[in-house]
Amino acid sequence: MASTRNTKAQIIGQIFIFILAGLVFILIVTYGYKAIQYFIERQEQVVLVDFRTDLEIAVEGVKRDYGTVRKVELKLPTKYYGVCFFDYTTSTCDPTTETTNPKLEMPSQTINVKWAEDACKLKSSNVFIVPRTQDFDLPDIQVDTGYICLPNTGVVTLRLEGTGKRAKVSEW
Repeated sequence: MASTRNTKAQIIGQIFIFILAGLVFILIVTYGYKAIQYFIERQEQVVLVDFRTDLEIAVEGVKRDYGTVRKVELKLPTKYYGVCFFDYTTSTCDPTTETTNPKLEMPSQTINVKWAEDACKLKSSNVFIVPRTQDFDLPDIQVDTGYICLPNTGVVTLRLEGTGKRAKVSEW
């Protein structure tokens, strides 16, 4: 009889160990998932900072060289549809003029970016990532048509031309 009681106690002990091992496994998997999600979010933030820095450096490098033309390729995460550039000096950003209803044209859809025009009229920003997550203020850009919206294909390709004081932005 004594040996039967020992065996039953060992089975209960093994079940407890399996439950404990399962809980530890679940905790490790949960922690790993959260860590991976955190790194992915940080990577997108780094790409957006690189986008802004590369754009600012390209504008600064070309604006004073009259007639210089550069092809600039900027990486943008694929979750963003595109980027829009507005010129403060045109009627598009003049608060007294009628709105132009700017749009981002993509192969599968058209996105209205009226909010970007409104922000430009307030003179707070003139470069916008769509959907709106970050706005930039680059006063040294010039857009002949008032605004230009470029779709994102993994890389946003634009043409910068130096005018002596500003950089003219257009589609490549």
